[in-house]
Amino acid sequence: MSMAPQETAVGSGSHGPPEADAAPRRKPSWLSGAILLAGLVLTGSLAWVSYTIHDHNEDRLLGLELRQAGSVVSEALPSIQIPLTSAAGLAAATDGNPAQFRNYIGTFVGGSGSFVSASLWRVEGRTTTMVALVGASPALAQTPSQLTAVLTHAQSSPTLQVWNLLDRKTPSIGYAASSQLPPGPWVVYGERALAKNRKLTVTKNSAFSQLRYALYLGRTTAPANLLGASPGALATEGHRATETVPFGSSAITLVATPNEELGGTLLARLPWIVAVVGVLLSIIAAVMGDYLVRRRRQAEWLAAENRRMYSEQRSIAEVLQHALLPQTLPEISGVETAIRYVAGGEGADVGGDWYDIIPIDDGHFIFVLGDVSGRGVVAATIMARLHFAIRAYAIQGDSPASILGKLGRLLSIESDRSFATILCAVVDVAGHGITLVNAGHPPLLLLNGNTGDFIRSTVFPPVGVQESTDYQAEHFDVPAGATIVAFTDGLIERRGETIDTGLERLRALTIENSLALDDLLTKILTESTEAEYHDDTAILAVRWKN
Repeated sequence: MSMAPQETAVGSGSHGPPEADAAPRRKPSWLSGAILLAGLVLTGSLAWVSYTIHDHNEDRLLGLELRQAGSVVSEALPSIQIPLTSAAGLAAATDGNPAQFRNYIGTFVGGSGSFVSASLWRVEGRTTTMVALVGASPALAQTPSQLTAVLTHAQSSPTLQVWNLLDRKTPSIGYAASSQLPPGPWVVYGERALAKNRKLTVTKNSAFSQLRYALYLGRTTAPANLLGASPGALATEGHRATETVPFGSSAITLVATPNEELGGTLLARLPWIVAVVGVLLSIIAAVMGDYLVRRRRQAEWLAAENRRMYSEQRSIAEVLQHALLPQTLPEISGVETAIRYVAGGEGADVGGDWYDIIPIDDGHFIFVLGDVSGRGVVAATIMARLHFAIRAYAIQGDSPASILGKLGRLLSIESDRSFATILCAVVDVAGHGITLVNAGHPPLLLLNGNTGDFIRSTVFPPVGVQESTDYQAEHFDVPAGATIVAFTDGLIERRGETIDTGLERLRALTIENSLALDDLLTKILTESTEAEYHDDTAILAVRWKN
């Protein structure tokens, strides 16, 4: 006789994981902070890029506008040069006739004319002589050396000579031109006065109303060279562009700043739009990230709590199941008995496997091995119902066939949603025989010396599959010293292979059966069971001593 060891994988009972003690606290996660920081950095970068694009676009449009304005200034030169050149040509044709000069040039002097003074000069070498004058006396005449230099350059050059008189009491510009066709000694000199306040007016409907201008005579923007400026043109803040265009022997330098956003208000406001939208999206993303993290924490907590509760339930079912199974086997004269029971792999519900040895008299006993379909507490309770019913029927003297027939009234697949496979046999110790009934259970293994084979008895339907079954017992002789091994399907079933393959594997393991009975069952269990098995396994063995 041998004890019945219980090799189980029992859960942790009521001791759940520490994090399952209470729901996770709602505190901001590092992920939400990282999302917010990344969003703000990205927003700042996009805002800076949009600002830079806008800034470059404003500079480009301002430069384009200023070049167009420079073209307009360049086109104004002929309106000054042509009257003077034409008057010089008339003087050459009339040999310097004063009357005709005054008659022609008079329309360009005073009133709405371009000049406040126009004079005809005869230039011979360094000698200059005024021949005719229209308007005020030339301001440049107050410095004869400068006047002579201007007239001499004009007499020998086709380029309109421009002279800066902005520092005089009446700010003005001097112009000198000669007739080159035909060339001659005649030079016409004119002066154009400027407003003392140097103020330029740009009408709202003009082509360049978006700009504020400042015009300088020459190639520098020195204050002494200022010809005129519109209000705000001399401001040093904001976008600023400079353009220099040739103007006779000198040049005009234009400086412009924009009155408004040249690229439109949308592009100007784009950095702010990006910043506001980016900050809002970053906050929303951070909140969503925090929400998802909290949901994940909650899910993890719920999973841990579920594992804890499941572990408790599984522990209860295992305790119930093992409380119902015999903890020791009875002493049977003439035979040795052993049992192994292993619960299903970790995480699986307990099953409905059970075993029992019930003495009848000194020479006879009944052994039972059964397996209820399904798992969990339901399977364990059905197993208890059948187990105790079999013991009661056996004690009152019922045969295995009668016992299984009566069990059919206790279990129905229609109402209980379960059935049971059962191997029930009466062992005649002295007579070396067994009388068994197999209700859908794996066959009994007979080991004799170095041979092993399965007892191929009639397999009847499992208990509970149909309302009534006429179970018939079969008798088999057992050689002296032989061993019979009964087992549940958890020992031989493997995913992806047939039952016959599992049976043959078991038979091969038991050919060398000279081991002690306990050692034999240990070998069978160790070498037949996968590392992670998923079903309960029960093995019951009986060995004749002689």
